[in-house]
Amino acid sequence: MTPPAFTELLNHSWDILTEIATAKTALRIITIATVDRDNQPQACLVVLRAVDRHHQVLEFHTDADSLKCQSLTNNRKAQILIWQEMTAVQLRLSVEVSLRQDAKAAKLWQKVPSPSQIAYGKQPPTGLAIDGPFDYKTLSSEGKFVVAECLVTKIDYLSLKKDHFRAKFEKQSGWSGKWISP
Repeated sequence: MTPPAFTELLNHSWDILTEIATAKTALRIITIATVDRDNQPQACLVVLRAVDRHHQVLEFHTDADSLKCQSLTNNRKAQILIWQEMTAVQLRLSVEVSLRQDAKAAKLWQKVPSPSQIAYGKQPPTGLAIDGPFDYKTLSSEGKFVVAECLVTKIDYLSLKKDHFRAKFEKQSGWSGKWISP
């Protein structure tokens, strides 16, 4: 098998991300892993809302009281995991996350459909103990709406087709690729 060119793999990575962000299905759901205040890894699902290939930025939305938001306030570094079954490709993206509650967030809040706004703001705040499964209120609070911008710093591309191969790309090296053992 002739190995693909690094530029082809890097472009395929961004094509996968763009395809996910523009899907109108559950394919938009990706996994993000952070580290909480107790130094414990935490993984959760988020919806990939936007991809800016030129600036190497991914975007998702979250609640200001969420564990992931608290974790990212303490440590901006995270990892995003994506599995694309169709091509048997796993992407692991190292990212540095900026949490925004500014004019951009306010503008995006206006585009969040009313039924989806209930995901932002709960009483008591998300993550706190309650007496029963429904002993909370939804607030639809713009003040709890956070835009997470993820600056991609590394891409680990793993192909699990018949002939497995793996490549790593780093922003600090100008996105030049190198082969690593799968």
